[in-house]
Amino acid sequence: MSSVPNPSFEAGEAALQAGDYDRAIAQFNGVCETELDENLVTRAQQALIVAYCRCGRAEDAIALCHDLVQISTGKTWATKALEDLIQRYPEANTRSLIAKKAAPKTRRRKPPLEKRPIRPDTPNIAQSLVPSADTAPQEAAPTVFVPGRLWRNADRATKWKRLKAPKLWKLWALQILSAIALFWVVRLSLEGFMLGVNTLLESLPFLQPIPFFYRSLGYSPIWVLILCAIASPWILDLLLKQCYGVQPFSIPKLAAQFPEASKVVQKMTRQKKMPFPKLRLLPTNAPICFTYGNLPRTARLVLSEGLLEQLEDEELAVLIATQIAQIIHRDFIWMSGAMTFLQLPFTLYWYIANWGEKLRARSPQKPSWAFLRPLIHWTSTILASLLYAAYWLWRLPLLWFSRQRLYYSDRLAAEYMGNPNALSRALLKTAIGMASEIHQQHRTSALLEGFDLLMPVGHRQALSLGSMPHKTPFSEVLTWECTNPYRHWLALANSHPLIGDRVYLLNRYANYWGLPPEIDLPTIVPPARSLKEKTIKLKNSYQALPILQSAFLSALFFGLLFRGIFWLAGILNDLVVSRWVGGSGVIWMYNANNIAIAQSCILFAFSLSIIVWINGYFPNIRISQKRNEPRLQDLLSDPKAVPPKSFGIRLTGKLIGRERIRNGVLQDLMLQTETGTIKLHFFTKLGPFGNLFWGLQTPLFWIRRWFRWRQLEAFFDRYIPLYPRPDELRDLEEPLCDREVTVTGWFRRGSTPWIDVDTLSTADKQIVRSGYPVWVTGLAIVAAIWGAVLMWRA
Repeated sequence: MSSVPNPSFEAGEAALQAGDYDRAIAQFNGVCETELDENLVTRAQQALIVAYCRCGRAEDAIALCHDLVQISTGKTWATKALEDLIQRYPEANTRSLIAKKAAPKTRRRKPPLEKRPIRPDTPNIAQSLVPSADTAPQEAAPTVFVPGRLWRNADRATKWKRLKAPKLWKLWALQILSAIALFWVVRLSLEGFMLGVNTLLESLPFLQPIPFFYRSLGYSPIWVLILCAIASPWILDLLLKQCYGVQPFSIPKLAAQFPEASKVVQKMTRQKKMPFPKLRLLPTNAPICFTYGNLPRTARLVLSEGLLEQLEDEELAVLIATQIAQIIHRDFIWMSGAMTFLQLPFTLYWYIANWGEKLRARSPQKPSWAFLRPLIHWTSTILASLLYAAYWLWRLPLLWFSRQRLYYSDRLAAEYMGNPNALSRALLKTAIGMASEIHQQHRTSALLEGFDLLMPVGHRQALSLGSMPHKTPFSEVLTWECTNPYRHWLALANSHPLIGDRVYLLNRYANYWGLPPEIDLPTIVPPARSLKEKTIKLKNSYQALPILQSAFLSALFFGLLFRGIFWLAGILNDLVVSRWVGGSGVIWMYNANNIAIAQSCILFAFSLSIIVWINGYFPNIRISQKRNEPRLQDLLSDPKAVPPKSFGIRLTGKLIGRERIRNGVLQDLMLQTETGTIKLHFFTKLGPFGNLFWGLQTPLFWIRRWFRWRQLEAFFDRYIPLYPRPDELRDLEEPLCDREVTVTGWFRRGSTPWIDVDTLSTADKQIVRSGYPVWVTGLAIVAAIWGAVLMWRA
């Protein structure tokens, strides 16, 4: 009989999480003795092993695994857990064997069913013995060192063949193309910004344009990029030390806890005759690992405390091998220089936003100083938003190269270690750790976003995947990333490859070496190969891409097509109609400015495409019972889902993200629910420009509150209606973030799932309504008017 009156697995799990291991052990032992559900018994046995290990009773955990291996059938996880325990606790294994030999030869058996005590809440025995899909015991071998989720811990290869050598010239060609693209993007964006500033200054009274802004930048951005690449190790050293508190680390310290990981660093570098990279340690709970430098001898390998806590030795070793592979391929040189350059706008954005918040808080509260807070708020918000936009614009040319280089490093690391399954676990655990860090901080940290291109996993792709409950099978939520035919098109704006794609390739390596994969994934759908397949895919792209991207592709095709038709009509009129009938007719279509006419046709096609598709992209929101508080796992499991095939949902959770100036255009807004976290897209009726203006209008609340003149209040109510932002409350400077809200909107499934917010309401009935459909419609109207003006001037 159990020593606990009413043993419960839930009570034991709660005690385990609270650190009350004696109570947890008692509860789990009671469940094992009295429970009839074999699935629940298996879970209790697994949790019991975890509790034994945490309270220092590793020999009891080993003894339990020995018993399960000897007397149980079909529990392959026990064999794997026993191997892990023996490897990790060799002394405890010796003590367990000695105690087992000294103990009397008795075999512990379960009492017959009719003699086992029945709990009051136990269901009918005949029903409990009926096999079903949801009561089948788990066959995956769990790790006893990671709480919550069960890992298969698939084997590694002992002898393996080498893979076919990759074509590294493609990687080098991508580096050259990304460097050229980055130069032109930086140059054109800066020259456009300077021209816009001078145009604005010319239109304002008492101000003169800046003569320097009329000059061409020439090749100066190239020299800045070269300088950043040369000085990247020392600039990033200083930045990481001053802003994030990075500390020196050493191989002996790494070897004390992770011997295999330290051996990987030494062996891989010695084989390639390279010096050891200098190790650095970041004091953060986020699992972070990246490499930077301008040469192999100046390379730095950065690890975080969270990474060392969340990964096992073999997982950390193979993840480090991916970073050493980037040094071997030399692709880390260009990426380090580009990242150093990108730190200029991003670091300035972060510091200006923090500076603005501090000055705003310290500014006097007297009415005579009422202008000071709005001035500080407006100035810092505009500058921070412009710098953040520059950061995101300048990183676009690097995205393709950033995605491709990770495939090369994954391949070399898996081949060198012979352990692709450990790399699969490392990537998934890194995603889980990043999502957990975002939950704890209630926002995306500057470190996760600023160094995103250097990390093995992106924080955006980790947000939903890593935040789901531990019992969610990865095989279900990763199916979309393997089978959706438009997954690569929808990932063009991603900084990292799809995790499903990477895990599938690692499974292929495991199968090649005769290993069972860590995660069972469906057969991948290959990209279109033939011209016919590519044409069909492009033809149907409007059914898969977001509305603005689809409208852009449609505008290019139909706009140029219409321009060609007009051109032919003008020629026919000139050659045929004007000679036989007389008159110029439509000859202007032939003689007009070709560029202006082509631009106007493209704008007309863009406008018409949006008008045709907008109703289907934003359907009426009807919340059925299935769409009211759905699980995130169910939303992500549909392999055929694409952004245009959306539906209305309602979710309740905690709103998290950056606040006020740091979130000037609402770029960091998320909803944390019980089943996971999902990204929120919120646009006003003026789109991102309206989000920025919405942030600028917040100081008007302060002016209205300090100067309570009736005429001024009437003016505000009539001409400048003020509404709260999603991260602020009206008339109060209390942030809405970290509060329970209900979000209604359109769910979109892309490489990063998100919700286009329609309404956001709080418990006290404060409602914030977005204007995304109005913003898209406004774009169509502006494009049509602009096209008409160009057509008239042509």
